[in-house]
Amino acid sequence: MRVLMFSWEFPPHVVGGLGKHVAELVPALGGQMTADGPLYLDLVTPRCNGGAWIEDVSEYVTVHRVDVPPIDPQDNYNSIVSNNIPLADHAMHLASRTPYDVVHVHDWLVTKAGITLKERWKVPMVTTMHATERGRHRGHTPDEASYRIDRTEWLSCFEAWRVIACSQFMNHELHEYFELPYSKVAIIPNGVHADRPRLCTPDAAEACRKRHAANGERLLVFVGRIVYEKGLQILLRAMPRIVADYPHTKLLVAGKNGAIYYPLAYELGVENSVVFLDYVSDHDRDCLYSGADAAILPSLYEPFGIVALEAMSAGCNVIASGVGGLAEIVHHLQNGLTVYPNDPMSIVWAVDQLFNDPEAAARRRETALYEAHTVYSWKRIAEQTAELYDQVIRDRRETDW
Repeated sequence: MRVLMFSWEFPPHVVGGLGKHVAELVPALGGQMTADGPLYLDLVTPRCNGGAWIEDVSEYVTVHRVDVPPIDPQDNYNSIVSNNIPLADHAMHLASRTPYDVVHVHDWLVTKAGITLKERWKVPMVTTMHATERGRHRGHTPDEASYRIDRTEWLSCFEAWRVIACSQFMNHELHEYFELPYSKVAIIPNGVHADRPRLCTPDAAEACRKRHAANGERLLVFVGRIVYEKGLQILLRAMPRIVADYPHTKLLVAGKNGAIYYPLAYELGVENSVVFLDYVSDHDRDCLYSGADAAILPSLYEPFGIVALEAMSAGCNVIASGVGGLAEIVHHLQNGLTVYPNDPMSIVWAVDQLFNDPEAAARRRETALYEAHTVYSWKRIAEQTAELYDQVIRDRRETDW
């Protein structure tokens, strides 16, 4: 089986969860056994942040990075859509040597390229929807660009033979926003490499904790993009009460441009209890998880919640909003604690539970680590994806399309 995949993000160009997902899925997919033999995959992606033009990930997987014009910040939508043309052209060149059985696109950003080749080659397209524009904006499209993204998301789902959603929450959202039949959606979660050696050694984790908690402070950590829907502002509003109850507590914020929230921390009087670390590497992120008392994820909107899995796989306690995909990963009092969204006092309650019952916290960590190793392994997710390709090809052969 030969699969052509388009993704706007792939290392070294990774912006968020989409890029992390594709970076982990692609190597695991290569060589998966299908009804037509081992799976071979070519990934075509913009060369936005360097990297080799051609990278052989394995004997089964090759990444092709294509130079595209810079994105116009004043016309983000049209710039991205226009850049689909060189991506599709490069894929046409690849197909001139060996045809493909399936085209797989990730989100609206590469939909135009996928549809172009689907129609030209008469092969089925699979779309993975990682999030929706309306979901990010609480059910609305606030401007023209947002509306056009929303319509392109609908088109991607409409044109796809099957759609992959990462959670039941996303499945319901696609049904509500795009009237997508539930039968067209396959739910395949994101994953985590819980079974590989940790990027952070025990010694490095201990050094990280000593660096940030030299006087034995309790450490809470927030890791994520600094955008409204991730809810950092809610966590900061919980900090005055947390610090009042547990004075020797620090919050570490890991996210690019996180310091834009310093004025809020100052206004709340907790500026000395919050450390804005800006962007951190994967190694440093793992060390934060390994050294912290808890990772707190106060999201307002979360289609899946890969950060929760990363924290769980590092043996970190997790406190998360009971929203979206997070509510499907973090089960209250079993593998973590869930809190009400947009409710600082609910976070205060959860931190109190965590600090006052360390034995229960340890049991939740063990359960979370086990689930990260089993339910969310990339091997299992790659197998499910390859099975979906098999089903799509069988369905295609049974039709006159």
